[in-house]
Amino acid sequence: MRPAHALTVGFAVLLICAMVPVTVAGDRPIPYGARIVIEEMEGDLDGFIRAEIVKKKVPIEVVLNSEDADYIMSGSLVIQEKRAWHEGWLSAEKDHNVANIMVIDPKEKRMIWASEAGDRSWWWGSLKRGGQRKTAERLVNNLKKAVARKSGR
Repeated sequence: MRPAHALTVGFAVLLICAMVPVTVAGDRPIPYGARIVIEEMEGDLDGFIRAEIVKKKVPIEVVLNSEDADYIMSGSLVIQEKRAWHEGWLSAEKDHNVANIMVIDPKEKRMIWASEAGDRSWWWGSLKRGGQRKTAERLVNNLKKAVARKSGR
């Protein structure tokens, strides 16, 4: 086989492999029905996350005691103050929130999942609601995707 032809065939095989969806255990690292304690976060983000977990029916159990938990969720919130150079009649004039969360397995002392999100809406600008609530909603959407499906489905 000529080297140029082998390279073309190798590239085609690589392209086909990249297009085939692969499901591995790491795709959904949080087990269905896992018990998670949510640590206190700045700006009461933890409360917004708890509310969104219930609202979005994420299949995990939120516990209040770390001894009863399989996992620990912690995170932080950064509020960027108003910036005069950024604000205008089409852009949001409220604070910009950016948050990150991670889920930790305390028994193995390792992080199993993490996510980050902000509150800005690129499509609606200042007409769309933002703040901690929007940030929590986006984080919980990401969390729901990380929770394993119920076995037997």
